[in-house]
Amino acid sequence: MELSAEGKTPDYMALAGIKFKLSLPQFKDNPQLKEQLFQGIKAGNMAPFYKEVCTDLGWTFDQNLFDEMAKENQNRLTKFEEDDSETPVWQDQLDYLCSIGDKEAATTLATTKYEDSTLTTNRRLDAIFALFRIAYFHGCNVKDMGKAINKAHELVDKGGDWRSRNKLKAYEAIYCLAVRDYSQAADLFIDCVSTFESYELVDFGTIIQYCVLACALALERHALQAALRRQGAAVQALRSRFPELRELVESLHECRYADFLKSLAWVETQICVDPVFHPHYQHYVREARIKAYVQLLRAYRSLSLDNIADTFGVTREFVEEEISTFTAAGRLQCRIDAVAGCVVTGAGRGADADRSHLYQATIREGDLLLNRVKKLASVINF
Repeated sequence: MELSAEGKTPDYMALAGIKFKLSLPQFKDNPQLKEQLFQGIKAGNMAPFYKEVCTDLGWTFDQNLFDEMAKENQNRLTKFEEDDSETPVWQDQLDYLCSIGDKEAATTLATTKYEDSTLTTNRRLDAIFALFRIAYFHGCNVKDMGKAINKAHELVDKGGDWRSRNKLKAYEAIYCLAVRDYSQAADLFIDCVSTFESYELVDFGTIIQYCVLACALALERHALQAALRRQGAAVQALRSRFPELRELVESLHECRYADFLKSLAWVETQICVDPVFHPHYQHYVREARIKAYVQLLRAYRSLSLDNIADTFGVTREFVEEEISTFTAAGRLQCRIDAVAGCVVTGAGRGADADRSHLYQATIREGDLLLNRVKKLASVINF
C-alpha cells in the first residue's frame, strides 16, 4: 500500500500478516503467499524468523540458507558493538533485531533499556513500544501487548512528551481491538488518526480501517457519521481507497440494512484473516447484526417477520431464528409472536420496560451488597 508522504512502515512488518494467513487452513498451501513470505525473509536476511517460520508452518529447513543469513546478521550486529560514537546505538541495534525477527534478543535488549532508570523517559518508552511490536509481530501475543501498554502508561504519567503520548494512543487502540474493547478503541483511534505517526507499527491505511470498524460498532449512527466527518483524512481514504468500508458506514447510517449485510459479509472476509481481528471476527459480525436489529426495532412497537426479512434481504426463517437467538441471550428486548408472525418490542411500553430493568438491576446489586456485608461481618466477628 503506497503511503506517499504519510510515512513508510518497515517491509518486514507485513510478513507477520502473511505468515498468519499461511497458518490458516484455507491458505496453507497458497504458493503466492509462500513465495512472498520466503522472498521477504531472504531480502531481509531474517535468519531467526526463517527458523521460526519453518517450525510453525512445517517448511523444510534449508541449513545453508540459514547459515548465510545468520552470518550477515552477525556482521551487522558486530558493527553495532564496534560503534564508539557518542550517540546511543542501542535503538538502531534494537530496530535491526526486530527487523530480522530475533524475538529473544530483541526482547532482552528492549527490557534492559526499559529498566535502565538512567535513560530519559522517552527513550524508555521507545523500548516499551518495541516490546509491543515484538509481541504484535510474533503471533499477536495479546498478553504481552497488554503488559507493554500498562508499562507505557506508568512512564507516560511520569512525564512522557506529546510524541510518546500520541504514539501510545495508536498502540493502545490496536490492543483494545485485540481484547474486544471497541468503545475505547474507537475513542483512541478518533484521537490519533489526524496526528498518526506510528508507522513503525502499521501503515496509515490499516489505522483507517481499524478506526472505521471500531467506530461502526461502538458509536450510534449519528455519532458515527459526525466522528468520521471530523476526520478529513479518514473521509478521503474511505472515498478513494476503501469504498467497501464507506458503504458499511453509510448503509447503516441511511438504514439500508440489506446493503449493510452485504458490506458486513465483505468485512467478514477481511477481518477473518487479520491477526488482530481473527479470534473475534465472528463476535464482531454478530455484534454488528445485533446493532442493525436494535436500530430498526427501536422505532416500532411491532414489526412483521416478513417486513424485517425484506428489509435485510434475507429469508423469514433466518430472521426468526436469529432474533430468537439474540432475544434468548438478552441482547434484543423483544419477543416473537408466532401466531401473528411479528416481532413485538418494548417501544410502546418504554416506562414499564425501564422500570422492570431498573428493578432487576436493583435486586442484583442488592444481593451483591448483602453478600459483601456478610463477608465483612464475618471478618469483624473473627
